[in-house]
Amino acid sequence: MEDNRQNSLQKDSRSPWQKWINPRSCALGCVCYLAGFMTVPAILIADSNRPEIKKERFLNREINSCQNCDLAFEDFALRNFNEADFSGANLQEAIFGATQLSDANFSKANLERAILRQANLARANFEGANLSQADFSCGAGTCTYLSDTNFRHANLTGANFQAVGFTPAGETGLPNVDFTGADLTRADFTYASVKGALMEKVKLCETTMPDGTISNRDCQ
Repeated sequence: MEDNRQNSLQKDSRSPWQKWINPRSCALGCVCYLAGFMTVPAILIADSNRPEIKKERFLNREINSCQNCDLAFEDFALRNFNEADFSGANLQEAIFGATQLSDANFSKANLERAILRQANLARANFEGANLSQADFSCGAGTCTYLSDTNFRHANLTGANFQAVGFTPAGETGLPNVDFTGADLTRADFTYASVKGALMEKVKLCETTMPDGTISNRDCQ
C-alpha cells in the first residue's frame, strides 16, 4: 500500500507539460509539422498560377510563358519578348510596335486588330491564330521583319501588309514566310514584296495584291 502511494506521488510530481509528452503526442506533432511545412509551398505554387499573378509576372519578364492569358489592349511596344509563349492568349488590339518577337509562339492566339508594325517576327509562329485586321504595315521607313514566320491556317482577314518585304536598303521579300491555308480575304499587300513566301491554298477574296489589283479568286 505504501509503495503504491509513493508511486502515485511521484507521478503527480511531474510538471503539467511533462504529463502531455508521450510517444503518441510526439508522433502527432511531427505529422502536423510536416503537413504545415508541405502546405506552404503548395499554397505559394497555387498562388503563382493565378491568372492575374501569372500575367503580372509575364509582363515583368519574370517568366516567358503566358498561355491562354488575357492580354487584350496591352502595350508591348519596343520591348523584348523573344521566344515568349503567347499561345492561346487573347491579344485583341494589343500593341507590338517595334517589339522583338523572334521565335515567339502565337499559335491559336487572338490578335484581332493587333498592331505589329516594325516588329521583328523572325521565325514567329502564328499557326491557327486570328489576325483579322492586324497591322503589319511599314512606318517611319522601317517595316515589320518577316522571315520563316508561320501563318499556316491563320485568319488574316483585312490584315495590312502594305510595303512589307522592303527595307531602306531595298527588297528583301518574305523568305520562307508560310501562308499555307491562310485566309487573306480583304488583306492588303499594296507595294509589298511576297518574294519567297509560301502561298499554297491561301484564300484570296477582295485581296489587294502587290500591284494594286484586287483578287477575287476564291470568293463564293
